[in-house]
Amino acid sequence: MNDDLTPPASAIERRQRLLEIMRKDGGTWDWNRARETYVVRPDPRTVRRDLQLLSKARQIFRAEDGGYQAVG
Repeated sequence: MNDDLTPPASAIERRQRLLEIMRKDGGTWDWNRARETYVVRPDPRTVRRDLQLLSKARQIFRAEDGGYQAVG
C-alpha cells in the first residue's frame, strides 16, 4: 500500500507530512494549497492551525505575499 494514501496517525505526523510536501514542492503555500495535500480533507481551521504551528516552530515562515514557505 502506498504511504501517501494512508491517513496520518496523529496531528504531529500530519504536520510532518505537510512540511515534507512543502519542502519537496516549494513555492508559497496558503491554506487551500496545503489542504489539498491531506489524505482526508480536514476543516480549514485545522489546516490553518497546522500552518501556524509549523511557523511557530520555525519550520516554515510567512512570505511577503501572506503565504507560507518552508525553511531550508
